[in-house]
Amino acid sequence: MIYLDNAATTAMFPECVDIIRKYAVDEYFNPSALYAPAITAAKAVKGAREQIAKALGCQADSIVFTASGSEADNFAITCGPRRKKGRIIVSATEHAAVFNCAKAMADKGYELCLAPCDKFGRVITYEFVKLLNEDVVFVSIMHVCNETGALNDIKTLCREVKERCPDAVFHSDGVQAFCKVDFSVKDLGVDLYSVSGHKIHAPKGIGALYISPRLNLQPFIYGGGQERNLRSGTENVAQICAFGYAAERVRADVLKNFTIQKELQKKLIYELTEKFGKLVRINTDIENSGAHIVSFSFDGIRGEVLLHFLESKGIVVGTGSACSSKKAAERIPKALGLSGAFAEGTLRISFNENTNEEDISALINALEDGAKLLGKYRRV
Repeated sequence: MIYLDNAATTAMFPECVDIIRKYAVDEYFNPSALYAPAITAAKAVKGAREQIAKALGCQADSIVFTASGSEADNFAITCGPRRKKGRIIVSATEHAAVFNCAKAMADKGYELCLAPCDKFGRVITYEFVKLLNEDVVFVSIMHVCNETGALNDIKTLCREVKERCPDAVFHSDGVQAFCKVDFSVKDLGVDLYSVSGHKIHAPKGIGALYISPRLNLQPFIYGGGQERNLRSGTENVAQICAFGYAAERVRADVLKNFTIQKELQKKLIYELTEKFGKLVRINTDIENSGAHIVSFSFDGIRGEVLLHFLESKGIVVGTGSACSSKKAAERIPKALGLSGAFAEGTLRISFNENTNEEDISALINALEDGAKLLGKYRRV
């Protein structure tokens, strides 16, 4: 099998499986207890927190562990605003965890504004600035778009917010950027930043939220006071430690992996353009994107049908966010300006550090076969 849906999830490192077994079976102790084995477990959680913090470029006490990237997004948006009313700004192509949570905040009385994006899913800076006024209380702009790989200039957008709306809180969903592009949260200037484990070969069900020392948030989950009394509940030691290991390992090779994957991205986009011409629209901007995602849309060939054709050839791809509902599947093409026969024809290819040129060539060959076969039933 050729697996090209790494933006949806990644295979766990074997070492992460060993770590999970260690802390779930052998050293299963509650890190809040007072006896020696529990204290050892608490030290392990502390070490993992330091690994995540180092990968983000912040202090360890700025990290709060969550059960997922989606939970981290919800935590940020629910607890981030300093006022009980005002304007919340999110981009038109945000992940459903951000978009739907922001909609829920609008139901509570906040004004929700969508920042327009270009055809690649990147926030248009001058349009974004037009939305900034004294009513803005919260902004959430994803770092790397999970649909197209578009790389938003978070540092510039954050600076614009801080200059024009000093009381506003800036959050970024960094799930597709963490350990895939080179950055630090300190340099970006963000107040809140969400990350997830299963995109970097850690387990599903573990994430984290960076919280700037400048913020004083209300608790997201009340209980026994774990995670600085912000997110109570017994710590998932096994998954936390596996997450820390994966982050340290992947972050160490971030520049090398980015360079290799950028060449694969260029090769794929070139081959798509050469082989299919006007039959395909490229939704990923090579110059302003993460390196691990390529999105493209076929004219009149449904992406879901083509996905299953590729699966029959042993190639696994995606059509977009695996977390998206049917409504989200309609929202994103509209935000990208996809219409007509292109609107339902999108595929998303996403690499990991083991993807190679042979995988790309196999994909192109299979797409050619699929386009010939399925093109006979082209939708108009």
